[in-house]
Amino acid sequence: MKRLPLILLVVFLAIVAAQDAYVRHLRNRKVEPRNYTVVLSLDGFRFDYQDIANTPTLDSIQRNGVKAAGLQPVFPSLTFTNHYTIATGLYAENHGIVANSFYDRQSRKYYDIYDKKTTSDGYFYQGEPIWVTAESQRIKSAVSMWVGANVSIKGYQPSHWAAYDGLVPYKARIDSVINWLKLPYNQRPHLAMCYLEEVDNVGHSKGPDSPEIVNSIQLADSLLGYFVGQLKTLSFSDSINFIILSDHGMAPISDEKSVNIEPFIKADWIDTVSYSPAISLIYCKKECVDSVCLALKNVEGVSVMKRSDVDAAFHYSANNRIGDVIVMADSGMCMKYKDKRTLPGGMHGFDNRNVLMNGIFYAIGPDFKNGFAAPQLYNTDVYGLMCRLLEIAPAHNDGQFERIECVLK
Repeated sequence: MKRLPLILLVVFLAIVAAQDAYVRHLRNRKVEPRNYTVVLSLDGFRFDYQDIANTPTLDSIQRNGVKAAGLQPVFPSLTFTNHYTIATGLYAENHGIVANSFYDRQSRKYYDIYDKKTTSDGYFYQGEPIWVTAESQRIKSAVSMWVGANVSIKGYQPSHWAAYDGLVPYKARIDSVINWLKLPYNQRPHLAMCYLEEVDNVGHSKGPDSPEIVNSIQLADSLLGYFVGQLKTLSFSDSINFIILSDHGMAPISDEKSVNIEPFIKADWIDTVSYSPAISLIYCKKECVDSVCLALKNVEGVSVMKRSDVDAAFHYSANNRIGDVIVMADSGMCMKYKDKRTLPGGMHGFDNRNVLMNGIFYAIGPDFKNGFAAPQLYNTDVYGLMCRLLEIAPAHNDGQFERIECVLK
């Protein structure tokens, strides 16, 4: 019994020390008026890639945050189209980036993802990307290598941005985002977006079923782990909502299952063709649309549609940048047009309802549920979600916020 006062004193002192430590923590913690939103795109990361590789970082985010069954792209399931959809919440016919390459008859300009002159021409970018919505409402943004961030849209650009440069190492891109987030408060972005193409590159060159894709998935997960670790070093890390997503999935293709559409089309029927192995846009001369359609109608392995007759579910007719005729390769097939190269091992751009075109959606942070398995989500809804997280008013968009609201607490 004589030891009881001593024990009580020790317990009391321990409680006081713990309380002092907690008070110091509260005083040192920077209270933010709104949470931060950080978005990472892992180009070409298919919805099921987590199942075929060792992904400890994604596994941890799944346990402690949100994982969706998949993220459906818009049609066509191409990189530039869908990154700009994620940014604007608009279907391709409404935001104008209708393919990775296309022809604009009104301006007589041709857009091509490999031509920096065209990708940096603000004329092509319609709609309002999230960084414009943010900046116009006095919320600073920082965007690394995302489609459209390198041009002025509606008179705005991100406060901090970097144009795409494939030579910049992946970690350096992540570091640039972290450095932006380390800026003094009045310069610091509340929205940061970053793009990495590693998985897409390997998916194309080696195929989605190759041993090499497993290595690229694990590399992407390691880079994600590095990103998470760097975010945790920030004094306001508890105020960061982190979204990891992709623009599309990937399907295996081969030369053995390809069809060349060139022999079926007479040169004097067309002005130009925007070609890819999955989808081609044919811009026809006047009164030649029916001729092109009839010539391709019975070609095995492809589906042919007039722009005026496109299935309404594709939301792909109300823009004259879309070709007069759309040729889409069937599942498991691919097409050629004036292309003598051996086709790569994987491709996307197919029907966006094909499950192999589904990308990923993971999220973690103070506004997201913990350990929540979300159903399939739609990338048109991500814009509205980012607006909600940033507490800003969205511009007109094609999303349905109620489909994605389930991921929030």
